[in-house]
Amino acid sequence: MTSSGTGSSAEPKRRVSVFVKLFVLFHLVAITVWALPHPRDDLLQGKRPPFGTERILLWNHDTLWQFQPIELYLFVTGFWQYWDMFAPDPAQIDFWCDAKVVYKDGAEKTYQYPRIYSLPIPMKFIKERFRKFYERVNSDDYSNLWSTFGQRIAHEMDDPKNPPVEVKLVRHWLQIVPPGKPQPTEYNHYEFYDYAVDQKRLEWARTHF
Repeated sequence: MTSSGTGSSAEPKRRVSVFVKLFVLFHLVAITVWALPHPRDDLLQGKRPPFGTERILLWNHDTLWQFQPIELYLFVTGFWQYWDMFAPDPAQIDFWCDAKVVYKDGAEKTYQYPRIYSLPIPMKFIKERFRKFYERVNSDDYSNLWSTFGQRIAHEMDDPKNPPVEVKLVRHWLQIVPPGKPQPTEYNHYEFYDYAVDQKRLEWARTHF
């Protein structure tokens, strides 16, 4: 028999902790701050005053982007993300990479690093992370990764009977010109790093992968 009246048997209403609410609010603010596009270079250099929404982007860059707890939180947790590939300036250089692999007997082979342009559509999604990695490792700012990159290629191209001894990383790039101007089709290329393969690490990889 159920009791009548105010329904005293009902479960008490659960409340979300104020600390959880504050954390969610901080998270939303942090990812919004980080995902907003960067201001144009002429604004950052003070060559002209900001107009319209440029004021918000400039203030975000100069104030909130410099707030260390936001950067620390996003990079430590892996929540950082960039959604600004189309704004304010799309990429103006098409670049890709391959490598010349030299073997113990003097033979050479070319290692083709995954290039999104030449892959079928299903593979573009699978290999996108490789494009993103090379977007970083291509830069001189990340030269500390070049030796690891070269060692990984040596592992990919390994032949235990004739191991690779040298990996030469080659950068290829093409400048994208503004609309209405003739577009060059010949890529520039430059050997940006010559890596002597660590044979002990290569032998270790054979037994662990």
